[in-house]
Amino acid sequence: MTMLSEQEVLNNAFKDMLFHEQVLAGKLAELHKEITEPQIQKMFQGMEMAARTRQNMLTQKMSGFGIV
Repeated sequence: MTMLSEQEVLNNAFKDMLFHEQVLAGKLAELHKEITEPQIQKMFQGMEMAARTRQNMLTQKMSGFGIV
C-alpha cells in the first residue's frame, strides 16, 4: 500500500475544494436564471458571488503552494 505524500494530500484537497466551488457556483447561476422572484434571485446571485470569491481565494492559495 502506497501512502500519499503530504504534498499530494494537499494537492488533492485543494483541487477537490476548487471543483466543488465551481460546481456550486454553476448551480447557483442556473437557479438565479430560473427564479423569477427578485429577492430570491438576489440571494442566489449573492451566493454565487461568494462561491466565485472562494474559487479565487483557493486558486491564489494553490498558486502559492505550487499546485497547478
